[in-house]
Amino acid sequence: MDVVKQLKMALKTGKLLFGQNQAAAACAHGEAKLVIMAANCPANFVDDLHTSHPDVPMHRLMMVNRELGAACAKPFHVSTICVIDAGNSDLLSLKSNLE
Repeated sequence: MDVVKQLKMALKTGKLLFGQNQAAAACAHGEAKLVIMAANCPANFVDDLHTSHPDVPMHRLMMVNRELGAACAKPFHVSTICVIDAGNSDLLSLKSNLE
């Protein structure tokens, strides 16, 4: 799957939240369908979120936060994306790859 293409589709047709705080809040409120993380997302955040919300699928990408921000057409680094509504994208087919 071309994740960058799917992210762009989700940006146009769905609802994504950016940042660790927004992702944590969406998970706590039961709104998160998937959390996508950059390769260099802080390990303590990943561990805490995964421990607190084991039912939310979490997928770590190979790209770093600078690349992820650029892929989402954001003028800033993005370490965490929370998918609320995937729209017409196939993002929800990403499998959780955290142990």
